[in-house]
Amino acid sequence: MKKHLLHLLIGCGGILAAVLLTGCDRSAKVYASSSAPIPNVQVVHLKSGEITRRIALPGNLRAYQEATLYAKVPGYLKSIAVDRGDWVKANDVLAELEVPEMLADVERYQAELSRSEAESVRAEAEAQLAEIEQERVRRAQEKAPDLVIPLAVDKARAQFKVTKAQQVVARSNYEVGRANLKRLETLISYSKIIAPFDGVVVRRWVDIGAFIPAATSSSAARSAAVVTVMDFSRVRIEVAIPEPEVPLVKKNLPVKVTVEELPGRVFNGKISRFAYALDESTKTMMTEIEIPNSDHALRPGMYASCQITLEKKTDAQLLPAEAIITEKNKSFVFAYRDGKAARLPVKTGFDDGIAVEILEGLKPNEAVIVAGRQAITDGQIVNATEAQ
Repeated sequence: MKKHLLHLLIGCGGILAAVLLTGCDRSAKVYASSSAPIPNVQVVHLKSGEITRRIALPGNLRAYQEATLYAKVPGYLKSIAVDRGDWVKANDVLAELEVPEMLADVERYQAELSRSEAESVRAEAEAQLAEIEQERVRRAQEKAPDLVIPLAVDKARAQFKVTKAQQVVARSNYEVGRANLKRLETLISYSKIIAPFDGVVVRRWVDIGAFIPAATSSSAARSAAVVTVMDFSRVRIEVAIPEPEVPLVKKNLPVKVTVEELPGRVFNGKISRFAYALDESTKTMMTEIEIPNSDHALRPGMYASCQITLEKKTDAQLLPAEAIITEKNKSFVFAYRDGKAARLPVKTGFDDGIAVEILEGLKPNEAVIVAGRQAITDGQIVNATEAQ
């Protein structure tokens, strides 16, 4: 019996010890929690400032001017002075065709024109002579009406009219011949392919000896091309503006252009023109940006990234972008209020990647945690210092 009582006392003592130890452990944890260090954070204040809204869109670079040069008259390619990559000046002769049939026609027209000119001169002389004869007969009748009958006067008058008509016909034939000769000489001048502007030859389509047809129809034009010339001392960048942004587009909006193949370079330009109408299939508006390209670093056909400044606010309430927390398309900040961190929802506006506009949710000049917020929770006591 005594032995059993002893075992009972020992068991109760063990339970009591366990209870005491558990209580001590909880007290230690509470003590440890109450003595945890207060986190340090840095804060900034909501302030007024200027912010712009930009959109980034891809663009396609095109030459400022581009022309594929065709032959306007048929002939064999006699010479070509340029090849791909050659720089040319306006009015340079790039190629020349052989047109012997036209040259022969010029000689024939010149001979016909000389004959027509001679006939015109002869007809004019005959008309002058007939006019003199008519006047002489008329005066003779006035002086001696019995000697000069009216029939002689009528004949002189009729002869003058006939010769005058012949003069008009001869002069008309001469003018027609001269016009035909001028037209033929103009066509012969088209046998020379002339550079329309300063630029570079980007494609040569034919070689010497090839027959070049006249580009008088779309089917013939495909085989009548001689060279393609581009001027990209300035470039056009084509950008498709999405429908929601179309009302904000206007001329001279500033644009920053970058090209992946030219790292570190930023090209400044402005919107120069836009289509006004939207494309039916894509619901975008084609817009052009012009950029000077004196060193020809930008090449037609490159893809560009265009940052277009659409809107600007001069008195917006701003916070650094790193102060904003985004979760499930909602924005939050940790404000510093009464020594504690307060997690608050906010409504944001413009975001330029550096600063964010705050539309709702904060008081003017309110302190917001910008550094150290990763280790804090809503309502936690923090030590705050101003961010540098």
